[in-house]
Amino acid sequence: MANSNPSIFISFIPLILMSLLMAIPAHLLAKEKGRNVTKWTILALIPLVNFACIWFFIGASNLKLEKKIDDLALLLNSQSGNQ
Repeated sequence: MANSNPSIFISFIPLILMSLLMAIPAHLLAKEKGRNVTKWTILALIPLVNFACIWFFIGASNLKLEKKIDDLALLLNSQSGNQ
């Protein structure tokens, strides 16, 4: 009976490894898309929630690119107003 506890822990190893493997792309995608990296990495470590995180990043807009586009639009508007 005392040997049943290690087998329970061993049964969770695939789940832990899967969570770690999901956290890496979530971390990289959060950084690339301008999101809160710490928050999304922690959420990606939670089983089942990590799949939702990845699906979110597939459809999420890139905040860094949106800011650059907004800055360019402001620049163009200010230049056209000066002429």
